Amino acid sequence: MNVASLIYSESKNFSNSHALKIENVVTTYSDLFERALRIASILIDSGAKKETIGIVGQRKVASYVGLLSILSAGCSFTPINPKHNKVKIRSILNGSKIRFLIGDESDISKLDKDMLLNIDLIILPQSNLKKMKNETIVNEKDILQTKALSKPIDCDDEDIAYINFTSGSTGKPKGVKISHKNIINFIMNMSDIYKIDPGFNASQTFDLSFDPSVSDILFTWYKNGILCVLPEKEMLVPTDFIIREKINFWNSVPSIANFMIKTGNLNPKSFPNLKHSMFCGEQFSTHIAKAWRIAAPNSTIENLYGPTETTIYITRYIYTKEDENKDFKNDIVPIGLPLGDHKFALIDEKENLVHENHKGEIVFSGKQLSKGYLNDKDKTNDVFKKFNWDTDNLLWYKTGDLGFLNSQGNLECIGRIDSQIKIAGRRIEIGEIEYALSQFKKTKGAVVVPLRDSQDIVIGCAAFIIEDLTIEEERFIREESMKTLDSVFFPKKIISIDNFPKAESGKVNRKKLEAIAKNF
Repeated sequence: MNVASLIYSESKNFSNSHALKIENVVTTYSDLFERALRIASILIDSGAKKETIGIVGQRKVASYVGLLSILSAGCSFTPINPKHNKVKIRSILNGSKIRFLIGDESDISKLDKDMLLNIDLIILPQSNLKKMKNETIVNEKDILQTKALSKPIDCDDEDIAYINFTSGSTGKPKGVKISHKNIINFIMNMSDIYKIDPGFNASQTFDLSFDPSVSDILFTWYKNGILCVLPEKEMLVPTDFIIREKINFWNSVPSIANFMIKTGNLNPKSFPNLKHSMFCGEQFSTHIAKAWRIAAPNSTIENLYGPTETTIYITRYIYTKEDENKDFKNDIVPIGLPLGDHKFALIDEKENLVHENHKGEIVFSGKQLSKGYLNDKDKTNDVFKKFNWDTDNLLWYKTGDLGFLNSQGNLECIGRIDSQIKIAGRRIEIGEIEYALSQFKKTKGAVVVPLRDSQDIVIGCAAFIIEDLTIEEERFIREESMKTLDSVFFPKKIISIDNFPKAESGKVNRKKLEAIAKNF
């Protein structure tokens, strides 16, 4: 089944209701599907058939209409973020064999001309641009003159719905293939959890190139809510946005909330309309959860976890008031247990099950597991595996994340397996250092990165904070930390910056912090 068909059938009774709001521009469900089905018709007439189509642009009506039109045409979409480096954009275009682009005129104009050499058609909703050199352009006038499809076309469950490109540990983009079956199972699992009435206001804080945006868009539309897009200018401090748009359903990376705390923009009872507050993409500190609870007293506080390969989120944990008296590893909120009927296990380096109460790599099995990586069978086979200990012979995904089952029976994730650093022959997890610093007001929320010499050997670490420290304050923190942290692991540098640099996903860009620390 086509996920667009699923949303289309649910939206029929809400055709005049608002589906999308970007600042002061509002789009109804009727408008949304009429435009999407017109563009889908253009794609099919142009020869598009079960292929990948690029969406260029962020936070524009053209982007969201484009996404729905691609799905309605029975094709798959892949987001192309103009903020990506040129090498990554070329890799996405070439690897996906993209012939068609849909997007915003100003965003597409940011692409180098040579990137468009193999593009047959560019569709620009809301544009009156007549032509571009060497390309065929479909503009707003052309779209309005096209007869719309009567409904989204049918798809097989195993057909690809979207391909999300992640950077990967090597820096080479990995195209994760997500099928209609994957995303529909995800939407059904979310629907079982969130019993929410039509007309709710949902946030959309992520760039399209970060897959939680897909959850915000498709789940909100399936449940007939209003997708309220956070303007880029309000990304760091979305306080006014949440209040102004009366957001009920919030979703963001935790570092946004942390910055709001640090800048005094997360005040008690600021967000009375919030019913569900979800955080994902990064480790979720308990101090952020506590502060958000005070700001949104009527809301659940939730930690959602899921690698791209498991279709957005695969576990959930609700942080309750009772949890404030519990001890979690490094004061990080647990990731909880799998959605629906998914299964998890913990394995050691030899891929055997770990003993009870021991740490291990987290692996998952279930219907949300992706179809692997585009054009990379070896990488797919490395992380999507069957294990001797599994008598059901299921396929499992190796996350690369280290975790354990706590005494309450919930999973706690303590970081990447490769997030350990070795200094002077001794190993420590970076999270342990961040936890030690979190015990002090001015270094709470510190981000720690390794310092490396010219041979890439770790010689120490640096901590980044938003507040300034006096010499006396730093000395006090150092002396107190030594009571629980060996001196060799205390940061050689504590660096104050205005705000943490962000990766395209919205997460803190640790690689950029490493580069800053090296030159500081």
